[in-house]
Amino acid sequence: MKIKLGIITPETHMDYFRAIEEEMRSVCQFRFLTISNFRETTDIYLKNLGLVDGFVISGRLLYESIDKECLDTKVPTHILQDNENLLYRELFRLLVTEPELDISRIYVDYAYIIDSFSEFQKYLTHEGKPVDSNDFFERVETMLENHITLWEEKKTDLSITAFGHFVPELKKHGVRYILIRPTLENVKETITEIINEITILKLKNQRAVVACLSIETAQLPAIEQLQELKDLVSRFLLSVNLADTAQISEGYVRLYTTYGSFMKITSDALNCTLLEYLGESVSETVKIGWGSGHEYYQANENATKAHRQAKAFTGSCSFFINEDQKVIGPMKSMNVIQFSEQGDPGIISLAKRMGINNINLQKIISYAEIMRTNKLSSEDVAQCLSMTVRGANRILNKIEEKNYVQTVFEKRDNGKGRPKKYYELLFLDKDGNRSGE
Repeated sequence: MKIKLGIITPETHMDYFRAIEEEMRSVCQFRFLTISNFRETTDIYLKNLGLVDGFVISGRLLYESIDKECLDTKVPTHILQDNENLLYRELFRLLVTEPELDISRIYVDYAYIIDSFSEFQKYLTHEGKPVDSNDFFERVETMLENHITLWEEKKTDLSITAFGHFVPELKKHGVRYILIRPTLENVKETITEIINEITILKLKNQRAVVACLSIETAQLPAIEQLQELKDLVSRFLLSVNLADTAQISEGYVRLYTTYGSFMKITSDALNCTLLEYLGESVSETVKIGWGSGHEYYQANENATKAHRQAKAFTGSCSFFINEDQKVIGPMKSMNVIQFSEQGDPGIISLAKRMGINNINLQKIISYAEIMRTNKLSSEDVAQCLSMTVRGANRILNKIEEKNYVQTVFEKRDNGKGRPKKYYELLFLDKDGNRSGE
């Protein structure tokens, strides 16, 4: 299936896109969305959001005109960058070919959007309204007004603009202008980059994912309980407009889906809405293991491993293991711990020196990163390892014996009461990130 690209651009850039449309036709279908005013951009973006796989936008300021609350981070958007080198080249050409041209009588709207050009502003005209409003549209409109007013008042001999949608108005008022545009090579490069990104996303979203579900009972679950669980899973899938692929297999309910659907169900692997849905109807503890793979057999294997992680955790929970053996969970809050069953060589070595389990150390480090501190209490460690406080203390004492932590007493929150005991992890910085050892 061809990739569909929305091209948000003024009419002045259309010749570039038309020039490469035929070249890209086999892999990409362009949807041209021309604008004549910056105020149109947000509406055009929203109207086409569900119709394309990604957007290419002609220029940084055109992108800035889109209401950022409307941007969908899951839909790739690439910008044709304003090329300041082209501006410098054009100015040099003018100095060589028109030595009589007075630079101070040129109005350059680029000067207000390129930081590196600020040192040259003193050589340009200081006439016109200042472009210092906090309102984006007001700033743009002031630039256009300056182009026209300064020309009509005979205070400028030339305008240089980066905004293609200014061109019709400049022509209408007879303003002599130069439009700075990205090169055709830059346009091709930008489109190739977004096509590659979308292709990778599409392949990634089609990766196989399996969920392995169970309910915790004193005895093995009866077939009636599994059927009830399967029916609930089927109802959930229907509620989120996904195909019903739940099956009963080997004492579990297994759900077969894609990576894209998994990310939808788990809010990008942060919060498992399927677990929340089941929690409203099932009184028993629910365990869900998700696994991804390039083939379903690999996804199924990882789902079984993830289910074991869920069983080792207290209460209803959901864990995920991908094809690189990265573990994410429990996916029932924003504080999701991440670790790897294969392990990072540096952490494995550090865990060995401490005399503790490598995965436990990964979980502690991940939890510290989430909490943005290297000072954890016994209760913190017990929570992230899903064990008793006594068990957490045993691990912390081992680390302390090897001089990788030191105890501190601090008051937190409202500062009332006696100071609480914390363990300062000396192998992490104060924000909970790994430091050099």
